[in-house]
Amino acid sequence: MRYRRVASALLTAACLLGAATTSADAEAGQTPVAAAADSAPASTNPQVESNNADADFVAMMIPHHQQALILSRLAPSRSSDSDVRALANRIDVEQGLEIYMMQSWQEWNGLEKTDPQQSYEEMLRDPMMVEMMGMATPEELDRLSAATGNAFDVQYLRLMSKHHNGAIGMLTEVLTNGTDETIQTWATDMLATQYAQVQMMQKMLDDRTQTS
Repeated sequence: MRYRRVASALLTAACLLGAATTSADAEAGQTPVAAAADSAPASTNPQVESNNADADFVAMMIPHHQQALILSRLAPSRSSDSDVRALANRIDVEQGLEIYMMQSWQEWNGLEKTDPQQSYEEMLRDPMMVEMMGMATPEELDRLSAATGNAFDVQYLRLMSKHHNGAIGMLTEVLTNGTDETIQTWATDMLATQYAQVQMMQKMLDDRTQTS
């Protein structure tokens, strides 16, 4: 099952950071997903072949992004802080666009498009996966949905910081093991954006917990 294979990859991501890998190593144990990507029509960057790390990253990041949209779309009706609402709106717009981009990449490579909500609900039923990917649990989602004002803002910033840190691990893994140039470019941009937002959210959280 793809989720279990990616779970194993995430467990070793920290060890893989900075390690030397080659495309030959990546291709040695191709899955049917990677084979489908390699046999797809050369419609974007025909000189570059994707591998199973690229395909798995996209399939897992789409539902991960879906939770970010769910969290962020609570802010307009629950947050009393314009800065938190602005951040949530930015994350909603950015990650909604990135979902579309990643689904388009799947189409370019002849892969089945991941349904964001369906795959998110499946992922949420796996507590180990939720924890490893820094995602909010169903219980945390319920508490956030019930909160308003500063209580919501503090919970949102904590959950989204953890969520971003989970994504940073996934991005590090695909930058280490992936081979597709488009994914490498996107992952680099996502990593820079989410790292900067984690730093910003920590400062916002410090300000709000001092006054709560």
